Amino acid sequence: MIPRASHWLAAIALGGWLGGAQASGSWVASAPSLLVATADRPMASAALLPPSPELASGQVMGRVGWHYQPPVGSAVNAWLCHPGSCLRLPGPRGQTDGLAGLPADTPLYFQFSLQDRRQRAATLQGLQVIVNHEHLPRP
Repeated sequence: MIPRASHWLAAIALGGWLGGAQASGSWVASAPSLLVATADRPMASAALLPPSPELASGQVMGRVGWHYQPPVGSAVNAWLCHPGSCLRLPGPRGQTDGLAGLPADTPLYFQFSLQDRRQRAATLQGLQVIVNHEHLPRP
């Protein structure tokens, strides 16, 4: 039989080893409502970041989900962006693998413009992303 002290030391060693490894996971971020008033100049949302930098450090993005809510009857052009480029979004809700491989702590933001110059300004609400992340694959 192994003495209790050995169990305790084994648990500490195993806990330290497991605690050092970051598990795959996800983070959620929301941005405040955004008034979109023009068709020619896209408006950018506030940055969407992980709730804590350590959460996604050393990890890469996988699938990213998004959601925004336009007013009833409003048609907008929408993009999900990172500092290097933007992905056109087909609608107010969905998922994409188009950001897969980027560092998981990369700031994201939405961009919106009205689809038609004759449209009235629209306030978009519920701006949110869910970023799934995983360990950087090693060669």
